[in-house]
Amino acid sequence: MKKLFSLLALCLCLCLSGCSNPDSLRLDLFEGYGNHLRLLHLNASSQERRERIEAFSRVFEDPQPLSKSIDLFAYYPDYQLTITSSEKDGSLDAVVDINGDFVDFYYADSGEEPVIYRSQMSAQEFLILVNQV
Repeated sequence: MKKLFSLLALCLCLCLSGCSNPDSLRLDLFEGYGNHLRLLHLNASSQERRERIEAFSRVFEDPQPLSKSIDLFAYYPDYQLTITSSEKDGSLDAVVDINGDFVDFYYADSGEEPVIYRSQMSAQEFLILVNQV
């Protein structure tokens, strides 16, 4: 429940933060988990970039928890996604895996046993965001 409130607070921060401070909203997308190969780094320096960051944040909107163990999560997840809002000191860090047509993830900064979620965003939508030029 705490994660849900944190997520709602972060989404509110995304909507209310302005473009006047480009580092007020940042996104980092890494390949896999622990590889530290950065695929994408965005800040809110323009409205287009801000909209792209907000599009990535839709991965976390209304996710459905899955009743499977973290041991059944992908052995090599596809991405690590971090969205940071400095205005409210909010940060969202998730390990994301493309699972067929679905986007599954868990919050990496969770201090307890991670819960796997399935995003409402499709894998195709997510990949379009990743590969957008």
